[in-house]
Amino acid sequence: MEHTEQRIVCEHPVIERVRSYLRLESLFTRFTCTLAKEDAEAHRLSLSTLFEIMDCASRAELKLDILQELERQKQQASNLGDDESIHQLQTCIDDLHRIQHKFGQHLRENEWLMGIKQRMAVAGSSGPIDAPSFYFWQTLPAADRRHDLEQWAQALMPTGNAVSLLLAILRGNAVGSEHIAYGGNHQQPELGRHVHLLRIETEHRLAVLPEVSANKYMMHLRFVEVDFSRTRGKQAQRDIPFHISLCSFDNTMGQAR
Repeated sequence: MEHTEQRIVCEHPVIERVRSYLRLESLFTRFTCTLAKEDAEAHRLSLSTLFEIMDCASRAELKLDILQELERQKQQASNLGDDESIHQLQTCIDDLHRIQHKFGQHLRENEWLMGIKQRMAVAGSSGPIDAPSFYFWQTLPAADRRHDLEQWAQALMPTGNAVSLLLAILRGNAVGSEHIAYGGNHQQPELGRHVHLLRIETEHRLAVLPEVSANKYMMHLRFVEVDFSRTRGKQAQRDIPFHISLCSFDNTMGQAR
């Protein structure tokens, strides 16, 4: 999800593989942002985020899925004679191949880190009383904590870099159009089997969020009012102008449409 003061973009994955990529991208972004800070609480969140990345990417076939898509994109770039993209993709492929062990295995083999992970899963149990060594780590200079976090994250970053590149390719290969959701509803038939991600952009001041049901046969979009007192807001009854981008890993989608 992206936003400015004027616009907000919500993304909806059409396939589960893209959902996994988006979750990982969000986690790696959070890790990078908190790592750059100086305070101990931010670095505590960095470590917690590393544990989330480890759990989120634990599926054995994820690395294979990423490598297959990188290779497919490299072939498409080769067909177009795009040397820069070929180099970027090959770098990601080589970096992933250098990681021989299971994703996050080096973290799982660190008894201290796994002890902290277990503590973090229990409310209030990672404080000074229950986890004094973790408290001591948080009192270290920011540069020392950052060095530790970078070392722990080093073997995870090739996956993050690969996911970032694939999502950049996916978002960049898009067909966009303007619409109005009359009474908060919009339906579009024949979404197509080559569409892998939807990006829906509205004006921030409208304070609505899209709910999407989509497959290759159709897409139903409705907007709900933002409501912080309940899990989901009521459906908007007004007309909502919006921009939608249909994104694909297939770089021929634009020509085909």
